[in-house]
Amino acid sequence: MGQVNVNTPGDGTPSDSGSGAGFIVGIIVAILIIVLLVYFLLLAPKNGGGTTPTTNPGPSAALMTRA
Repeated sequence: MGQVNVNTPGDGTPSDSGSGAGFIVGIIVAILIIVLLVYFLLLAPKNGGGTTPTTNPGPSAALMTRA
C-alpha cells in the first residue's frame, strides 16, 4: 500500500469548515418553517380564524314548499 498525498488549497490548511453565513441562515430558515408548521397544524384555532360563529341559515330552497 502506498502513501496518498492530499493537496489543500492555499497555505496547506483547510480554508472552510462548512459553517459559513449560508449554513447559519439555512438553519434559521429551517427552524422558522418548523415553528410555523407546528403552529398552523397543531396550535391554530380551528374555527377558520373568523370572529363570528357559524349559524344554521335555515332550510334551503330545495326543501321549501310552493305557496
